[in-house]
Amino acid sequence: MKYLLIQGMFLLAATSVSAQNMLGISTSRYGGTNRLYINPALAADSPSKFYLNVITGTGHIDNNYVRYQAPFSLLRLLTGRVQPQYQNANGTVQFETDYTRETLNGKPKNGTVWGEVRGPSFLIKTTERSAFAITTRFRAVAQVFGASESLLSSLRSSLSDGSLYGIPSRDNKLSGNTSTFAEVGLTYAGTLMENDGRKLLLGATAKFLLGYNAQHLINRGLTYQITQNPQNRDDIYLEVTKLDASLAYTTFLENRSLTPAALFSTSAPGRGFGADIGLTYIDHYDEYSPTLQLGIALTDIGGLTYKGLQYAYTDVGTNPVRFNGNDFNNLNGTSAVLQVIQNKLSNSRTPNGTTFREGLPTSLNLTADYQLPDGLGINLTCLLDARSVQATAIHRPTLVAITPRYDARWLSLAVPIAYLNGGITAGGSIRVGPAWLGTENFLGLIGSKANGINPRGLDVYAGIAFGLGKVDE
Repeated sequence: MKYLLIQGMFLLAATSVSAQNMLGISTSRYGGTNRLYINPALAADSPSKFYLNVITGTGHIDNNYVRYQAPFSLLRLLTGRVQPQYQNANGTVQFETDYTRETLNGKPKNGTVWGEVRGPSFLIKTTERSAFAITTRFRAVAQVFGASESLLSSLRSSLSDGSLYGIPSRDNKLSGNTSTFAEVGLTYAGTLMENDGRKLLLGATAKFLLGYNAQHLINRGLTYQITQNPQNRDDIYLEVTKLDASLAYTTFLENRSLTPAALFSTSAPGRGFGADIGLTYIDHYDEYSPTLQLGIALTDIGGLTYKGLQYAYTDVGTNPVRFNGNDFNNLNGTSAVLQVIQNKLSNSRTPNGTTFREGLPTSLNLTADYQLPDGLGINLTCLLDARSVQATAIHRPTLVAITPRYDARWLSLAVPIAYLNGGITAGGSIRVGPAWLGTENFLGLIGSKANGINPRGLDVYAGIAFGLGKVDE
């Protein structure tokens, strides 16, 4: 139970959503369809007549609650390559509480695990002033947002910290979401006006969304205390006396994996629509002049409606609800955890609804880019979360990044440096021909107690994508 809570706190309650930004690709003029996820207007600025993204994959973890300080790297933990001396007899990882260190500063805690695959996508310059693109993408996200320190500290200690016993903790808030969905996007971008090297581009993307899995627990106010049974000191439980929350979950992936058959199944529980819209201003007099680019976009507008069970809680009744660590042993998947919570709170009552809504991670994106004719350039990107704290939606945490780079047709180098979730991350990326490889948190890949690096997450991405046919400037 202790390992489940600690790893879950770091991985599922561990924020952000930076990996899907892939700043090494998305800030490059040769990023093609990968640029459109930040601003769809950039389709009309493609230097290639045709661009093909074969496949691009990314994974990211970040949080502002704990720093990782195990004797093995986080990358080893996630890839199942932990050294034998840190494993139990059954092969599971022997994860100790002191493998993470809390950051206690009184601020709400956030955490996200994000995986994304950008499938076959293409972009075509229909004229020198316009472009058309079709994109495919798959995203899987688990996120905790706005959680109180006291609640997370109790869970991290597996309810075993005696200093917390008998002390009421009031009005704790927490927003937890998981979402697994795919999309097909249709983008069109064109030139609104052009004069003497200056032009204004407008682009929009319409998305059809297919959802496979979603759960949420939106807690607007929780009062609890940790209590020890005087007759059995090993019997420790979290006693809930007040709750204002909503809970919902799907069961589509409980007994199946995400095979191609499941991806295209007509019984997938979620359907929805989304949209991106953006403007880009470009000042570029000729091929011997530097290029200035300014952009603004609103992305991931919309959401999905899922078939699943939804419950609303405003009163736990006269008797407190008690949760014991053993309640969550031998569970498989987040939906099983939510079902335990639901059974404890509602005592087999009927659900309040059989459908629920999950919003996309809507964000306002601001960009500024300056590039010299020899390929050297610098990019400033600001991504602002446009969802309220208690929204039933995945959040894109606010990020500010500066990316120095070198960009040529068959070679790109970038060094993204970002302020995210209260911390600084730095990475690097390289493109040689069609192959991309990068990270926005290099130290997170290698950090461990052994080398004294205590990261708050990791980030890695790679892909195959290329453009053909040069557009006349």
